[in-house]
Amino acid sequence: MKTFSKYFRRFMIQKFLSAISIYRGLPKNIYYLAVARMILGMGNFIIPFLVLFLTDKLGYSATVAGSLAMGVTGTYLLGSFLGGKLSDILGYKLVMVFGEFIGALLLIFCGFFSDAPVLVPAFLFGAYFFIGLALPASNALVADLSNANNRDAVMSLSYLAYNFGSALGPIMAGYLFWNYTEWIFFGNGFAALFGVLIVAMFIQVQPETEPIKESELEKPVSGSVWSVLRARPRLLFFTFLCGLLWYSLNQMTMASPLYLSHIFGDEGPIVFGQLMTYACVLVVFITPMLMKFTANKAETISLAYAGFMFAFGYMLVMLFPNIPVHFLAWLFLSAGEVLLLTKEGIYLANNSPSSHRGRIQGVLITLRSVLVMPSFIVIGYFIDNYGYRFTWYSVIAISIVAAIGLYVMTIKNKQGPVVAIEKYS
Repeated sequence: MKTFSKYFRRFMIQKFLSAISIYRGLPKNIYYLAVARMILGMGNFIIPFLVLFLTDKLGYSATVAGSLAMGVTGTYLLGSFLGGKLSDILGYKLVMVFGEFIGALLLIFCGFFSDAPVLVPAFLFGAYFFIGLALPASNALVADLSNANNRDAVMSLSYLAYNFGSALGPIMAGYLFWNYTEWIFFGNGFAALFGVLIVAMFIQVQPETEPIKESELEKPVSGSVWSVLRARPRLLFFTFLCGLLWYSLNQMTMASPLYLSHIFGDEGPIVFGQLMTYACVLVVFITPMLMKFTANKAETISLAYAGFMFAFGYMLVMLFPNIPVHFLAWLFLSAGEVLLLTKEGIYLANNSPSSHRGRIQGVLITLRSVLVMPSFIVIGYFIDNYGYRFTWYSVIAISIVAAIGLYVMTIKNKQGPVVAIEKYS
């Protein structure tokens, strides 16, 4: 038995080392961007504690705190919508640096007024507007610094780095929250500032080597973003299906903690915290292996796998409500999360003209977010009126519908060559 265990460990280490080989030999811009993303993730102090801060520190009611948190989300989406067009006009790097820089300064200002019930929400509204402004520019910059040959590696490394940082950020914030509240804002602000300085100083937007020829779908076109989307309606259908997957993914942090408290009582939050840490560790190890496994598969089929993984994970949670099965289920849920957060961006980059990447990112991310936002109300309504079993069945059904839709997209793409998009005036 010991011999088998020894060989199994050696086999798994070899597989992992083979999988992470996809991150070797990338342009140095990509490594600088990954470091910046990791630092930004480590500074993710405010959002996980926002509602708790508004209620326990500033004295707002739960209803008002929820409304303010929704307002922060709304300004973030507004910034994202506007940032797409600005980034295509002014350049991805410039808009990303500007948005993150102003957002970081506003977060730092929050630290000096951390007990002011009016100033803090006002500063947060402004900060997350500018951070949202930088989002489509950031996503488009990652796409611009990559090409069809290395986009899997680039997108997944960027996601892995940010997730690794995010695993550490909330832990540090938890120790600071009660006695050093101002450092929640200082830490978030200075991390964002340091991360964006790396982008500003070290990332070169000009290609360092002979650029790889763009695919037909990535060639620049003229016209508005709406004319591009009319010519490529599959992008809207794809966004709708990804919205369904995001609806399912969000139940890891929406329905799951409520369900765990329902099953385990006071132990529920402890189990949920353990699952969150477990998921962050899992992501670091499974991301390169999933990227290697899906390297030669269409992004839509990889996202269909994500839908089936969500469905299977939540089915386990519903049918076997015990702690060991929850950890097994979260392996599948975490794998689905990795595929969703990497393959969605890769598909959009591969199917967007380089002239409109920022606008397409801004518009489609905003549309997808607007689609997903009602899930907070819908899930609460289902739980209150129909119970957890019905709620999980609804999430499973949505996951399967999304997976089937993405599979159909894959089949349709294989039935004939993609028609080149003409330039339109």
